[in-house]
Amino acid sequence: MTSELIVGGALANCGQDSPTDEFLQLLVRETPDLAIFRFHPRRRPGVDIRAALDWQGILSTGANLLAFASALWAAYERYVKPKLDRSDETTKPFLFISLRRPDGTFVQFALGKEYKDKDKEIFVEQFTRQVTELRTISVTRKGPSLLSELTQNEDWVRVQVRDGKDPNLP
Repeated sequence: MTSELIVGGALANCGQDSPTDEFLQLLVRETPDLAIFRFHPRRRPGVDIRAALDWQGILSTGANLLAFASALWAAYERYVKPKLDRSDETTKPFLFISLRRPDGTFVQFALGKEYKDKDKEIFVEQFTRQVTELRTISVTRKGPSLLSELTQNEDWVRVQVRDGKDPNLP
């Protein structure tokens, strides 16, 4: 039996002006069985909160892994690849993706570092294989579902599909 997984990531070293909202909209549109949450911490007096991940998602048991891997690669080509030539070696941008194993360790991918230019097929194959393996690991979960857990966390806001219309216009 397959299990749902938490996947997270970031547009790493892409600058303060990186289009994270646009990127997340792409993922939500291309992978409907993926519930995406953006890190948006509530204000706490005297506390500056940051996260290593810009987003987290719940990859449901019905999610199409090929569609998700292809959407991640399309996001890499659109948001990261154009910036690769404009940065030095120490701050090269990349799309970071992390999946948590049941034992608390992680499977990680870095598009723009370990996967580049012509590596799409290699990435898609390795990503889908490793996620499929992770899904087959039997997990006994106590307490709320992964989706409930993220939904109830006030620092993570679910990303909804926008229809492209400006809500401020009639």
